[in-house]
Amino acid sequence: MMEPVEFSFTLSEEQKKAKQKRVAALIKQPQIKQWLKQYDQTAAFVEAHSGRFQDYCDVMKKCEHCQGISFCRQPMTGTRMELRYDGILQNVLVPCHYQIEQQKLYAHEKQYRQCDMPQSYLCVDLAKLDLKEESGEYKGVVMQVLQTIMDEDSSKGLYLWGKPGAGKSYLAAGMCNYFAKKKRSVSFVNVPKLISDLKMMFQEPLAMEAKLASIRHVDVLVLDDIGGESVTSWSRDDILLPILDGRMEGKKLTIFTSNYRMQELKEKWALGNGKQMEPMAAERLLERISTLSTEIFVKGNSRRK
Repeated sequence: MMEPVEFSFTLSEEQKKAKQKRVAALIKQPQIKQWLKQYDQTAAFVEAHSGRFQDYCDVMKKCEHCQGISFCRQPMTGTRMELRYDGILQNVLVPCHYQIEQQKLYAHEKQYRQCDMPQSYLCVDLAKLDLKEESGEYKGVVMQVLQTIMDEDSSKGLYLWGKPGAGKSYLAAGMCNYFAKKKRSVSFVNVPKLISDLKMMFQEPLAMEAKLASIRHVDVLVLDDIGGESVTSWSRDDILLPILDGRMEGKKLTIFTSNYRMQELKEKWALGNGKQMEPMAAERLLERISTLSTEIFVKGNSRRK
């Protein structure tokens, strides 16, 4: 049986002095003082693990004067390696306070079953809108939006229409966020994108039905930019109509945004694919939208920069 080989290293006097100097500098660092106090250790512990503590200081130094996640200098954004001791000295990857705040800010995102909107819209909070510079008409729209979300037992949504960029989708996103924070399931569905995605799923009927079922049954649904899709009898009668039927039957809150008033939307849908007029098919769809929502004009020029 072979005996274990023991290795021992003897530091030169110069190396000993360099280590003593490094340890002396380390124990003066505020974060090291705090660590020693937290774990009830002495300078001798730092001396025994000086390399680990030097690495810890180097990591912490990158966080000094940090102004936020976008300025993070750590290898993994929003995290840093900390030293923990429970009888064994360990490196532990932890989120910084900026990352924790961001996680709280976006915690409601997990309630979204589909989210076809910019990431920044997840931060829209209707209770914190700055309306000082807004017109009376826009303030009136916001009040109607707030009244709608406060009446949580109502299944009557809103049909927000107006010029592109007037703030319709922004307000609809705020409504979605409100209910998501209340732990309700929500979906923000861009209708042109939905139709395009479903066309790509013709060979996957089960996946298509699962996607449509989710849209029909989610607690709160935004159908964004309705009327912006390429109108065909298929998109109108086989996709949108069953969705709206499902929303009505389930008494589910539904919000619409559009560049068209309801009557204009009806005329657009009546044209179908342009081969022949189909007014009855368009009428069926509009009846359901009218039942599900109240039409509101969002006045204003484009807010997009």
